[in-house]
Amino acid sequence: MGYVGKKPTAVPLTASDVTDGIISNAKLAQDVISAETELAVAPETTDEFLISDAGTLKRIDYSLIKSDPTHVLLSTTTVSSAIVNVDITSNIDSTYKTYMFQFINLLPYNNNVNLQLLFFTGGSIETSSIYDYSYRSITSDAATNFGNEQNAAQIDMTNAQSNNSDGGLSGRLFLNDPSNTSFDTIANWTFAYQHNGNKVSEVAGSGRIEDNTAVTGVRFKMSGGEIASGIFKLYGVN
Repeated sequence: MGYVGKKPTAVPLTASDVTDGIISNAKLAQDVISAETELAVAPETTDEFLISDAGTLKRIDYSLIKSDPTHVLLSTTTVSSAIVNVDITSNIDSTYKTYMFQFINLLPYNNNVNLQLLFFTGGSIETSSIYDYSYRSITSDAATNFGNEQNAAQIDMTNAQSNNSDGGLSGRLFLNDPSNTSFDTIANWTFAYQHNGNKVSEVAGSGRIEDNTAVTGVRFKMSGGEIASGIFKLYGVN
């Protein structure tokens, strides 16, 4: 049935005409931002955020505001009971040119021992006499100790570390471009630790494997006895 006479004029809705809570998310268009859906993982670089730019609402890609850390934590190995070797054979590849190992309170089981480093190549530990190294340590009584060897079966990194329970070793080791097969892989380190005789010692050194095969992992061990405790963190360095 049509209208008789003049068609009534439509009256626009106002805010007071809509009861509070009557419009649900289900009644809104899909392109309306309602925060109904939770994002439970890190955003993709192309995901967008809303920001206010001097009162004007704008959208921005996550790629423009996300942090880009220079050090990416790849693994943590915690030793809480004595162990002969700490082998780290995952996450060392061509992803990063430099890998950093953070040592926190590493304590040997025996007294007067040296922290040693060996490399994995092709998935196997390399124990042949193809390592070269040198280091210099200075103790708190001003004594200087040097360590160096060519064609060794391992890399010695410290001198006469104490096993006193309050004297753990801390510091950093950098592994440089381990996947490169044109150059020998080189490591360099700086540690502080308790020297045998209750003296603090600072040591800096470098070592290499005289083989340009890609290095796929590392082994940390003591020159005698076991590693009693310590934390080993592996980072990729951008």
